[in-house]
Amino acid sequence: MKRLKRILPLMILVFAISSIAAQRGESPIRIFGYFQNSFQQWTEEDNRQELNSFSLQQLNLFFQKDLARNWTAFINFEFLNNFSSIRQWGSANLEEAWVKFRLNEKFNLKLGLQIPIFNNLNTIKNRTPLLPYIIRPIAYETSFNEIIPLEELAPARAFAQVYGFLSAGKLKVDYAAYLGNSPNINNDRNRGPTGLDTSNTILVGGRLGIRFRELKLGISATRENRGDFRSLAPLFGRPLSALEEVPSVRLGGDFSLNVANFSFESEFINVNINDNIPEFELDLDFYYGTLGYYLTDQLFLYGSYWVIKSRIELLFLQNGFIDDEEVVVPNAGISYNLNDRIHLKGQFARVRDHDIEFDSSGVLNSDTKDNFSVYALAVSIFF
Repeated sequence: MKRLKRILPLMILVFAISSIAAQRGESPIRIFGYFQNSFQQWTEEDNRQELNSFSLQQLNLFFQKDLARNWTAFINFEFLNNFSSIRQWGSANLEEAWVKFRLNEKFNLKLGLQIPIFNNLNTIKNRTPLLPYIIRPIAYETSFNEIIPLEELAPARAFAQVYGFLSAGKLKVDYAAYLGNSPNINNDRNRGPTGLDTSNTILVGGRLGIRFRELKLGISATRENRGDFRSLAPLFGRPLSALEEVPSVRLGGDFSLNVANFSFESEFINVNINDNIPEFELDLDFYYGTLGYYLTDQLFLYGSYWVIKSRIELLFLQNGFIDDEEVVVPNAGISYNLNDRIHLKGQFARVRDHDIEFDSSGVLNSDTKDNFSVYALAVSIFF
């Protein structure tokens, strides 16, 4: 009884503190995340060395806390490719650190480092257990960041965003608009603090879409000014100011539909550098389509087709080149949801890379083909 008398006031105090926090809208910090471990076999073809490897392909660690009524804070750390700083493997990134004000489903405001809404996959690409792929459509496969400039295709960072949806019966209209830094980020400590925008420009972007029952489609766009081409201007006989702030526009579209046990989703992305110099052209295009079928509620089969094209045209006063490259990746896979937290996957992909280069007079310099297959198994976990 004496022990109960000592414990009772403590319990009342804890209950009172919890009640005050609840009235303020606070909550304990919620820690959760996703990770995916995979095994991949890359075949030997066209002088490419055969290889196989196990990999902690990606891990995302999230921290979320309700700060007050309608206010939530969120932090996202991402680790890629068997990350180890001492061994100089992979990479670790602070992907997000934002605070959100949610008035209702019609209006949300996010302030801070965040992944902006662009097409369908950009904001959910890190949710590996929710996606059937082991290797995701190329524009969103973050484990390829070291070899493919993915941020050229889809925007990776914004710092202020408003979004929500409006309802009209069964029809919903989605909207998003955001601001962020331009690509002109300082990575040289001798020039001052790194990670800061070195220009007087910003990224502007957004998405407008509709949802009707199982149909979803949208159009996305961003615009930013780039200053990393200035050094090329004298080679075209132009002043540096001609390439000081070159507009770069991304245009994207997404479409998805679920009918009975079938699902289909697709996206396209076009990146165009508007430099106003005929001798200087940079274009990048990406699109994919995936058709899937649920054999059961847990077992999903799919076939997918990805294409990425690039064109670089640099016709300098003295010399230059034109380079056209196309990477085509037909692939197929299977995903089995063992339960809500454990997902098993298999995937096969055939990669065909064709790169043609001409000199400034139109003479063929090289015609390179790189073809190989990828076999992959993975387990994705939500914890």
